[in-house]
Amino acid sequence: MGSNRNAYRKRLVLLVWLLVTLFYFYLSYDYIRVTMNARAFEDYVQYVARIAGTERRPANEIRQLILVKAGELSLPVRGDQILVKGLGGSLNVSVDYAVDIEVPLFERVVYSKQFHHEGKYELR
Repeated sequence: MGSNRNAYRKRLVLLVWLLVTLFYFYLSYDYIRVTMNARAFEDYVQYVARIAGTERRPANEIRQLILVKAGELSLPVRGDQILVKGLGGSLNVSVDYAVDIEVPLFERVVYSKQFHHEGKYELR
């Protein structure tokens, strides 16, 4: 009877460790995914600033291009978080937003990562 109880405890401990491992794996995966998407988004913001500066695109069009890309990458960016300064020869685009890393199943925020991206274009 004692060995039965001991085997049950070992299985319970193993199950708890598996759940903790899965929890940390999910958080790590979510963090890495968000960071990779943010890097791709930053490259895109710089690309849009360069193209929009050379083609003299209006601020609302720049904002729409950035919002579409943010949606593709599942980043929570709103139009009011995109600041476009200048036009043509001197253009500065900046985007500030935060992404929440949540606990699986409970949907509680564990960590909120802040991002700031800038894209600049200057006619030389």
